[in-house]
Amino acid sequence: MCHESVGHTRHNGEVAARTKTSVSRAKERTREMTRAIARPTPADARLSNRPAIRTSLRLGGAVLAFAVVLSLFVLPVKAYFEQRDVYNKKTAEFDALADANEQLQNEVNDLSTPEGIRNAARAQLGYVLPGEQKLAFAQTPELPTELPAQWPYTLVTGIVAVRSQVAAANGGAALQSHLP
Repeated sequence: MCHESVGHTRHNGEVAARTKTSVSRAKERTREMTRAIARPTPADARLSNRPAIRTSLRLGGAVLAFAVVLSLFVLPVKAYFEQRDVYNKKTAEFDALADANEQLQNEVNDLSTPEGIRNAARAQLGYVLPGEQKLAFAQTPELPTELPAQWPYTLVTGIVAVRSQVAAANGGAALQSHLP
């Protein structure tokens, strides 16, 4: 034998039991706890056998599952779409500002030449060079094409209709005869 049981011999000849060390006591407590965990719970002590507790456990589990799905899938997807909308708005705003910058840069480039300055002064201030005359043309307003259905306008409408028919029949030659 490699290790013999070492014990203390008593005066009556019996071997005294060994005293437990702290390590052996810890091992024994660990074994007892493991047995308690691994031991099945008696049927009458189980929580799942009571209907009210079982229902509340199921409801709690459903709420927990809903919270997990909400936090892992729904909220991130919602945040993604909100961020995408903000990104699209900012991109459109950036493009508009870039276009405005480009127009302003073109105007600066035009105004950096003497010809551009002269053209801007003519357009904005009405500047004319010596020996030139400024002519202002007023834009003609749009005239109505419909005449009221009262006398004397009915006569005019009839005359215009007859002349339009004659011009259509002659291919526009009737109108040419009246022009200087």
